[in-house]
Amino acid sequence: MGTSRSGMRKRKGVRCSSGQEHEEEEREADGYKHACINTNCPTGFQPEAGAPIVLGDVIEPVSQPKGAKQTITIKVIKDSASGDWLVHYGFNQGHPRLIGRYPKSLFTGGLADRATHINIGGAVLAGNTGLVPMGSGYLPSNDSMAAAFSNIEIIDRNGKASLLNHDFPGYINKADTYSVSPVINGQFFYGGPCRTTT
Repeated sequence: MGTSRSGMRKRKGVRCSSGQEHEEEEREADGYKHACINTNCPTGFQPEAGAPIVLGDVIEPVSQPKGAKQTITIKVIKDSASGDWLVHYGFNQGHPRLIGRYPKSLFTGGLADRATHINIGGAVLAGNTGLVPMGSGYLPSNDSMAAAFSNIEIIDRNGKASLLNHDFPGYINKADTYSVSPVINGQFFYGGPCRTTT
């Protein structure tokens, strides 16, 4: 089994009063035994020279629940020529630019040839330090204030993109604290626990 993850991670120690987010990548080529979540590994994610962002960079500005909304585009596609998995990043509707790649040689079976599963989600790790916000901190019952994934598309081997148009099973291990809405027309809202109403 091979796994490749792309996304955002809140900085350790961030609580409801701060919103710094970082671009991160993670790959696990051998069934979750060895993870490489940055570019400090001898093999793994290969950054692109001149990329607009480097893994670990702070992404600013962040969206404000009652103010400006920021959008981040992450696109992961398999290059048909090299077999590498290419990671693209765009900010505020900017055309996604290549920021790096996972070489095909990192994976045996599975991702060496194609993706057979796609998971979309997030995680909040709080330990014993109290509640940590997910997204904007607002629950998805307030769609105008909650964080969202939108325009979720699946790209087939011919390069054709299709909007994810139906809901998939969700998993929340702290449903009393965090929540996620159903996927409707390629979009879902998520969040909690710092704010519940305006």
